[in-house]
Formats: sequence, structure tokens, C-alpha cells
Amino acid sequence: MKPQQDSNQRQTAMLLRVATILLCLAVLNGCSATQLAYRNLDWLISRKVNQLVDLNGEQQAWFDNQLDVALQWHCQQEIPRYREALAIAGNHLLSPQLDAALLEADARRAQEAADRLLARSAPLMSGLLRRLDHQQVQELSQNMARELDEKYAELVYPPAEERRAESVDKISNQLETWLGGLNASQSAAIERWAANRDGNNKIWLDNRRAWQGLLIQELPTRQQSDFSQRIYQLLVDYRALQTPAYREQEPRSKQALIQLMVQVMRASTAEQRAHFVSRLNALQEDLQALDCSQGK
Repeated sequence: MKPQQDSNQRQTAMLLRVATILLCLAVLNGCSATQLAYRNLDWLISRKVNQLVDLNGEQQAWFDNQLDVALQWHCQQEIPRYREALAIAGNHLLSPQLDAALLEADARRAQEAADRLLARSAPLMSGLLRRLDHQQVQELSQNMARELDEKYAELVYPPAEERRAESVDKISNQLETWLGGLNASQSAAIERWAANRDGNNKIWLDNRRAWQGLLIQELPTRQQSDFSQRIYQLLVDYRALQTPAYREQEPRSKQALIQLMVQVMRASTAEQRAHFVSRLNALQEDLQALDCSQGK
């Protein structure tokens, strides 16, 4: 891999890790609209693109250049906002007056950050799609379908008890990263949350399949003058394209996760809160140390 490509990918991984942590702190770990948006954008990153479609040298060079420009925008414009949002969310989670309303405000802030990223990524996405030939379009369509089938096999098809245990393990691991070991009260709250979310993964994946289907339908028209605008609408106006089941389920899912976070933080110990502050401070230092100067 070329040094510049390697640098781009390391910076990309860092920025997306920051975005994911922001969403975690804003209690958007579950099947929320924001999480869907970020998952649909994963393949824009160079490594993911090459897993889905084999680009030729000219296409790769164009993509690397445009990705670097997008990352500069993200680093210069969004990272300062992330630092502010992290500080606010951290204060909310540690507040003795913590309630759902505080975390809902953080969720809205994270949604706005995701929407800005979606809008900024649209030209990169449409530009790359325009450059694909027929064989590459077929390859992309097949690989996207294959990856979605793998997600169904992982998240939907296992027995209900196995799915519940997986949900418990996933969110417990995320919380332990920020709090350290969980106590009995926190673990019980997680068990109750997981017991009431069975079926959410299928609704989310069905919604993702519907969105991907709309994208695939647009690809034969990629040389038309309004193609970029239609891709922009797919990305930015995705809420209007959600399936009825997802549109109904998503607010309940987010609210349940918010309530879980309230319960977990209210049951937190002094040691856990100190662990949280240490992790948050370390992340803020990482963000502060990012070099966002032009051309880096």
C-alpha cells in the first residue's frame, strides 16, 4: 500500500472511532437512524471500498485524493465540534440530575453531526459510482448483498436466547470500556433491556436492505446529469425512505437505550465514574493532538 494511502486509512480509522465514541456517549449505540447512516457510509472508506469493488489505478487515485479532501474537512471542521459534544455528554452522564432529557439532547447533537457527514460524503459517493463500469457495478451489487446476508446470519437467524446473549455481551463490553467492571444492578438493567429488544436487528437489516435496493436501482443511471442529486437525496433524506416498521421501531429503541444509560449511570460507583473521567480525558487529549493542518 502506498504511504499516503496508509496515512489516509489511519486517519480515517481515528476519525470514525471518534465518531463512534461520540455516538456511544450520546446513547446511540443501538439501531438508530444515526447508526444506520454511519453503517451505510462505511464502504466509502478506502479499505472498505476495495473489499466491495476492485478499483483500477485511475479510480483509486481519484478516490484517494477526494477522500483526503473530505478527511481534511472532517478534521478541521468536525473534530472541534466533537470535542465540545464529548465534554457536554460527559458532564451529562456524570450529573446527579441525569435524566432522559439530557441524553436526548446529546442524541440530537450526534444526529446533527451524522447529517453533516452524510451531506459532505455525498459527492464522494456519487463521484466514485459514476466512474464504475458495468462489471464493477455488478461486483458491487453482489458484494453488498453478500455482506447483508452475512449480517442476517449473524444477527437474525440464531435462536432468540443466543441473540439476547449477544446483545448483552455487546453493550456490556462497550460500557465496561468506559466504566470498568459492571455491578449487579447495572448487569440486571442490561438483561432487562436485552430481553425487550428481540426483533430489532431484523427490522434494522430489512430497512438497510430496502435502502441498498434503492441505491442499486440508481446505478444504471449513473451517467445522467441528476445522478449526484439523487445520491445526495438517498444519503441525506434517508429518513423519508425508511420502512414503516423501522420508522415505528427506531424511536422506541432509542428511548429504551436512553433509559438503560440513565439506569447504568445512576447505579455507577465512585470508582466507575473515575474510570469514565480518565477515559474521557484521554480521548479529549487524543483529539487535541490531531494534526488537522492542510496537506497532512
